[in-house]
Amino acid sequence: MPVQMGRLKSLRTLTTFVVGKSTGSPIGELGDLSHLGGRISILKLNNVVDGRDALQANLKNKKDLKELELAWGSEDADHSEKVRDVLDKLQPCMNLEKLTVKFYGGTSFPNWLGDSAFNKIKVMRLVGCHYCFELPPLGQLPALKELFIRKMKFLRTLGLELYGQPFQPFQSLEKLEFMEMAEWEEWVPSGSGGPDFPCLQELILEMCPKLRGSLPCDLPCLKKLSVEGCGVLHDQRATATTSTSTNLNYNSLQELEIEDGCQTSLLSLLETKLLSRLRIRNFNDIQCLPNINRLQSLSLWNCPTLSSFPEDGLPTSLTSLYIESCRRLEFLPHEMLAKLTSLHCLSICNSCDSMRSFPLGIFPKLTTLMIGNCENLESLCLVEEEGAVENLNHLNELDISGCPNLVCFPQGGLPTPNLTRLEFRRCDKLKSLPERIHTLTALQDLDIRDLPNLESIAEDGGLPPNLRDFSIYNCERLRASSSSVGGDYCNWGLQALVSLEEFMIGGRGSDEILETLLKQQLLPTTLHALWIKELSTLKSLDGKGLAHLTVLRSLYINSCKSLEFLPGEALQHLTSLQELHIKDCPSLQFLPEEGLPPSLSCLRIYNCSGLEKRYQNNTRQDHRIEINDEVII
Repeated sequence: MPVQMGRLKSLRTLTTFVVGKSTGSPIGELGDLSHLGGRISILKLNNVVDGRDALQANLKNKKDLKELELAWGSEDADHSEKVRDVLDKLQPCMNLEKLTVKFYGGTSFPNWLGDSAFNKIKVMRLVGCHYCFELPPLGQLPALKELFIRKMKFLRTLGLELYGQPFQPFQSLEKLEFMEMAEWEEWVPSGSGGPDFPCLQELILEMCPKLRGSLPCDLPCLKKLSVEGCGVLHDQRATATTSTSTNLNYNSLQELEIEDGCQTSLLSLLETKLLSRLRIRNFNDIQCLPNINRLQSLSLWNCPTLSSFPEDGLPTSLTSLYIESCRRLEFLPHEMLAKLTSLHCLSICNSCDSMRSFPLGIFPKLTTLMIGNCENLESLCLVEEEGAVENLNHLNELDISGCPNLVCFPQGGLPTPNLTRLEFRRCDKLKSLPERIHTLTALQDLDIRDLPNLESIAEDGGLPPNLRDFSIYNCERLRASSSSVGGDYCNWGLQALVSLEEFMIGGRGSDEILETLLKQQLLPTTLHALWIKELSTLKSLDGKGLAHLTVLRSLYINSCKSLEFLPGEALQHLTSLQELHIKDCPSLQFLPEEGLPPSLSCLRIYNCSGLEKRYQNNTRQDHRIEINDEVII
């Protein structure tokens, strides 16, 4: 910080103060800034010599200060008595509402931290206080709503000292989070006779690998529970005796997340009547889900032993279902799927290996369908049921990726009049897109990538007329022209797409497509952004094919290793061009002598050795130049 900060006696806002060591401002400079208010972070407190210097900061009398962060220099902070004395002397005013302490190295906290006189503190964060063996009596802070404890590697027991005496603890706490507590083993209840956390709505436990025993047994207001990386934790319901099990209270639980090998006993919480969201990740010991009554959202990720859904099927209230990396899981039978009348979003990835055909039209409200890495999927079919076509009226997004055996779609095309996004990626055997794709008049985004056998995309009527974003990448057998009339015209109807604003073309096989589009000026005049990527043989852009793009704002040229020059006259016609990005084009030695369009505001060059040398010391430009992320002008 600048020296003599203390002379700014009327200063009211200072968001950050970095304590100087041999140079800069010492912490005592804050003493005369009595009008400071709002929020301040005081950093590098390891530079404070002793507690007397900290006392001079006079935080206790800064009555307008609402948020305070006190941070030492690193996680390897000094843990001598001096550090505790410094924190003790940095006691803030009682009006404080938010307090963060980071990388404090003391073995205990000063008495003011947790004093009930701080009756306005709503948020408390203790981060990286490694050497503290116990927490302060934070349960006595009457207004505390959110408490975050992270990286206290020597804390082994969370016990009575946290709750404090003599009052009922945590009367206002709504959110409690413990993260990266490497040695924490035991969570002891207060024994007060009532709930330890009577208002708690959200509890998050993450990366507490040694925590044993049970969760607090009486959380009457808890709405969300998230447990990750707590592999030895047992739920109280699994271990309670008959005499105590009737006192368990999770009746308000709505959202449950269990991740990374937590004990399966936590699944007993699925019995909670109000549970509406369930996410299970990285579970190795679950074979079948129990019956779930009122779920609205279900996410299953990396459950390699899971092989079946509940016997009674999934709840009809389900609106979203995500299944990923559950290969043994059998795809639901047709009659069970038909009961999911509320389903809006379905995502299946790396799962359901037995699925060979997916039935479109079975879900009356489905808006989003994503299928990824389903190796045996061969077709999308339209179910032969009354109302199937009408059901597809709701579908807005269809994404298919990593399905190497997918070869066919419903005859006559997709009856999805409201589809706005369509994506196909990494489908090795796919030779053509759905028939009559031009009838998808609501489609705005079409993305086709890594389809090595794709031969046609719009042979029977052209592309959808209202496309806004169109991407082609690594479709090596795809051609932009028809050989039936000499091979000299494009049959996609690109030029007629009056709504197209963004176009990306690149990868294997795209050199010839781009040459055709440019040669015949077939790119629509409405383009705002053009990406040209990874074209191996492209040596020059045909200027004629770019000159008519008078509303183009951004031009991106990436990884075109053979590109040697750009058309100067054409670039001059790009009168709306604002950004030109050139990356990984080592053969490109110079930009056009005619210059770049006057509208250009930024030229970005990355990993282009020839251009870097030319523009490194060029200061005679009217636009911003960035080379390898460094601003040159």
